[in-house]
Amino acid sequence: MLTGESILCFAPDPWNDIWRNRHQIMSLLAEHNRVLYVEPRPYLREVLRHPLQGWGGPRVRTQRQAGPGAGLYVYRPPRYAPLSGRRPLSTLTARWRVASLRRAMRSLDMSATQGRAPILWLYRPDMADVPGQLGEGLLIYHIVDEYGGYAALDAARAEDIRRRERALIARADLVLVTSQELLASKGGINPNTHWVPNAVDYDRFASAVDERRIPDDLAGLPRPWLGYVGAINDKLDLGLLLRVAERYPQATLLLVGPVRVQADEDRAALEALRARPNVRFVGQVSVERVPAYVAALDVGLLPYKRNDWTRNIHPLKLYEYLACGLPVCSTDIPAVHEQADVVRIAVDSEQFLADVAAAQAEDAALVAERQRRAGANTWRQRVERISELIAQTRAACMEKDGCHAIGK
Repeated sequence: MLTGESILCFAPDPWNDIWRNRHQIMSLLAEHNRVLYVEPRPYLREVLRHPLQGWGGPRVRTQRQAGPGAGLYVYRPPRYAPLSGRRPLSTLTARWRVASLRRAMRSLDMSATQGRAPILWLYRPDMADVPGQLGEGLLIYHIVDEYGGYAALDAARAEDIRRRERALIARADLVLVTSQELLASKGGINPNTHWVPNAVDYDRFASAVDERRIPDDLAGLPRPWLGYVGAINDKLDLGLLLRVAERYPQATLLLVGPVRVQADEDRAALEALRARPNVRFVGQVSVERVPAYVAALDVGLLPYKRNDWTRNIHPLKLYEYLACGLPVCSTDIPAVHEQADVVRIAVDSEQFLADVAAAQAEDAALVAERQRRAGANTWRQRVERISELIAQTRAACMEKDGCHAIGK
């Protein structure tokens, strides 16, 4: 495990959002390193839309102290220095943002002048302006999606994202990708690009199965419980979920997570789902409560659209479902083929609907095998692999007399 480092993680979501791989990875790294989790930088339009929101509270807060000299801290960027595309305002606010963050780093003994230079860990192409400003000694770019494939992007915006990303990949010292498809499409730019798939906090989910504590807000709902746990956004096939609810009116369709649907074509299906008596939108639940909701399900659903976005994802909930021993029904996306013998993969909507019925009749003997698969894919194992890659990258940088970037 990586030890004694300072890690500056620029994240695309707040710490208190639903947990994704950066939350899991940074939590484990914080056991032996000092981690500063930088929440999303506000945009000027957001500040103007809500001018009085988000000004209070400390800039840095302790999220968890894991031991002497280690811990996880969350940094809230100042709203007085929003991202803006226009000069000279953009230049001025950028300087303010850097100055504020540098002060936070000094308060935590994370700056390069107080020991080994920090590791800068970025997750999005729009963070390409950050390298070189914070005294980092190593730059990691972690790719979890095909960002140019997001819904509602026009062709020009998508190409701009891909251009920025290519430049960031080329500059990084280490590039991590979560799917084999991302490795195929991004791996030719930087030779130090590695596939590290998502995983699961196995012990927490397996323990939830043993405890079998039904959440209070689910008590009394008709069984079986067919469910999806995660962000309800534009990558989900809401029309398919509506058909599931219609085909199985005796079942309850549980949707656990925040609703973030933006695409106009999905809004009608969303409203139709809300109107059905056998569909329950639970909303976002705390990370501590997620395992109980997953363990309560009878069938775990992965109802993804098939497009450029979902071809490149590696869904965290796949291993969360398996850790609870659930039968899993998925649409045909590449990532689930890694576990094809324990996941039902449908090539069309009719097969998906049939799979939902078949999943409920699966042999209980498969539960142990599903859990075994999940137990072989834990976040701690992933962090150990990432730690090895960082050590190898540092060694290569020393041979080249510095980083930014290896292979140059």
